[in-house]
Amino acid sequence: MEDQRKAFTVFMACLGGILTGSKAIVRATSLFVMGLIGLLAETAITSEDDADSEDGDLTGDYNFRTRKFDNGTDPYGWYEEDL
Repeated sequence: MEDQRKAFTVFMACLGGILTGSKAIVRATSLFVMGLIGLLAETAITSEDDADSEDGDLTGDYNFRTRKFDNGTDPYGWYEEDL
């Protein structure tokens, strides 16, 4: 009976060490994955970046609000004559 108690105590000590190690591995892996997701989200190209491009038509009046040339009828835009 005494041997069974010692064996059970040793088993529980080993199990506790395994669980502690598993927790550390899971925590380190989750921190790595969260950091990787954050890095990928930072470097994502959004459609807003395309909206600021100056690949538009180069005729018309320059709209300082949109930073593009247009026909001069944007009610919220401002043009050279507004300066």
